[in-house]
Amino acid sequence: MARQQSNLPIKSFEYSELIENFLYLGSGQTSKNLEGLHSLNITHIVNLAGKCHYPSEFTYGVFHINDGLSKNKCEKNLPLILQFIDQVRREKSSNRILIHCRAGMSRTPFIAIIYLMHSMNMTLIDAFNLVKKCRPQIHIHEELCKTLLDFDKSNSCTLEFLLNK
Repeated sequence: MARQQSNLPIKSFEYSELIENFLYLGSGQTSKNLEGLHSLNITHIVNLAGKCHYPSEFTYGVFHINDGLSKNKCEKNLPLILQFIDQVRREKSSNRILIHCRAGMSRTPFIAIIYLMHSMNMTLIDAFNLVKKCRPQIHIHEELCKTLLDFDKSNSCTLEFLLNK
């Protein structure tokens, strides 16, 4: 007996657009929704945790980062992640990229903030506030917050601010 296709509507598709027509933030669930990804014209995915569901549909950059990751291990991946995103942006103006981790609340905004500081020379506080405005549910792990502080040359922020916002 043939299995019947479900007529149920697509699962909800939650994402945050950080840089218009270029950079989107989401969760593992977001990365599984092929129709939703196509609706945003996503071409590339930065996968920070989990499975690459559609390798024939998108170009993946896979950089597994743990929330409690040691600073040294995290710092090794950062230049590679930034290079991947920069390359996607330079390659073609129509490229669209999704950054995701499991829940989209810690590692995803961490990378987004680092990217804003790196590519747009934003201070940590400005980058954090922009990401928080676009994705209010963020809750960045303390170890990742410490890495953000190390990355911020302007000393614009404190650990207490990042953890209590």
